[in-house]
Amino acid sequence: MPLYRLRQILYIVIAASFLALPIRAEPSGPIEVVERLHNKLILTMQQAKELGYIGRREALTPILLVTYDLSRMARVTVGRHWKAMDDDQKNSLVESFTAMMLANYALRFDGFSGEYFETLGTVETPHGHTIVQTHIVTSDEKIRLDYLLRKSGDRWMVIDVFLKGTISELAARRSEYMTVIRDRGVDGLISAVREKAASLSEVR
Repeated sequence: MPLYRLRQILYIVIAASFLALPIRAEPSGPIEVVERLHNKLILTMQQAKELGYIGRREALTPILLVTYDLSRMARVTVGRHWKAMDDDQKNSLVESFTAMMLANYALRFDGFSGEYFETLGTVETPHGHTIVQTHIVTSDEKIRLDYLLRKSGDRWMVIDVFLKGTISELAARRSEYMTVIRDRGVDGLISAVREKAASLSEVR
């Protein structure tokens, strides 16, 4: 085989090997994380009736698991009690909290009437977190919806949502959960969260 032909073949093989290498995507910034969630929510809302409750939950599960730091959120809701919990209790709480979140989203986003999201901008917090400010726009109002994101490794993840820009979903849950722990203990809370997730799944 002529030398020039051998070189051509080698160049083709080397080039093909580079093209075959997986390309590592750059980590998404806070706005991209929120907008990716919003895009999936709108798409799911548009297909809500065809998907049904189970289909919506299955469609939303992957994006919710990569958008929300659910283990951290579950930990924050029980405050100082987290340190006293054993591993089984911690795992059960995170599992139940996650199931409740998935069920809540699948139940809430059950139809489409032309809604869309607007991204307004970002605000940096003193702790190095980022707030992504948004609106959900309906036919007759704009509802403020802000997301608090924290960087975990090289990924930005949502750790709280503020309705109307001020009402913290996590603070509301923490207040509720602390009352349950006071009355029923940690195991009682885990049972209550599990029951809540199950009840949401039944309301379709």
